[in-house]
Order: sequence, then C-alpha cells, then structure tokens
Amino acid sequence: MEENNYSESRRRFIKTAAAAAVAAPFIIRCSPGPSKPGSTLRHACIGVGGMGMQDLKRFLEDPNVKIVALCDVDSVNLKKASDLVPGARTYTDWRKLLKEEDDNIDSVNVTVPDHNHFIIAYSAIKKGKHVYCQKPMCHDVAEVRSLTKSAVKAGMMTQLGTQ
Repeated sequence: MEENNYSESRRRFIKTAAAAAVAAPFIIRCSPGPSKPGSTLRHACIGVGGMGMQDLKRFLEDPNVKIVALCDVDSVNLKKASDLVPGARTYTDWRKLLKEEDDNIDSVNVTVPDHNHFIIAYSAIKKGKHVYCQKPMCHDVAEVRSLTKSAVKAGMMTQLGTQ
C-alpha cells in the first residue's frame, strides 16, 4: 500500500508540473509588464563576464530592450561590455547602480557569483525592478519564500535562467 501512495503522489506531481509548464507562457503573456506593450524596457546588466556577457548579447538582440547601465567588479569584463553598449553608464558596485539608476531602469539581470544572487535580486525587487537571474536564484527555502513574497507584494516579475 505504501508503494501505491508514493506512485499516486508522484503521478499527481507530474500532472501538476506538466499543466503548469503548458500554462506558463499564457500566464507570462497576460502578466502586467513594466510598461505598455511595444514600449522600450530600460535594463541594467549586473555581472557581464561569462554567462553575463551571453545574457547581455541576448538582451541587445531585442529591439524593445535598451541597456542603460552595466555593472561588474572586473574592469576587463566591464570594458568589453561597455564597448558593446557605448552609451550605457558603468558601475563596479551593484548597490550604487540600483541607487543612482533607480528612476532610469525597469529591470535588471543578475549574473554574478551565486552567493550574491538573492541579495541583489531582493534589493532590485524592493526598488520596483523586474529581475532575470541566473541559477540558483536562492540558496535555501527561506530565501525563496522571502523573494517570492517581495516580488508578489511589489508586483514584479522574476525569471530564472537555467542554461
């Protein structure tokens, strides 16, 4: 009997996960964005080395996204990114970027070493910025709950990169 309950529970989980995966694109399209459809999203990239550079290049491909600020502690990474986006303001501290660009950005991506993902994403959401974050977004369930609660309360959207 124990095995049967486990199998049923597992089937229910798989069915629920499949339904959520099918519904996700519809939910995302219906969710309120940072501004009206077709308008330009003002974006800041926090972390522009490695995967951060790949994310930056992908954002540059979208005509509705304008990169207005770049941040990285590594001056070599920041220079390479700045060469790709000459008009973007540059920062070496994400806290300064969020403070000084508060009125100039709608969203950020967080592509820095893992131990900083939560605090940067949480700080951005608290300032009313949508967040795209590379995995892992958080290290434990408490951080996930805190981030989720703050995103819902602020009406912000988050997305996790799982490349």
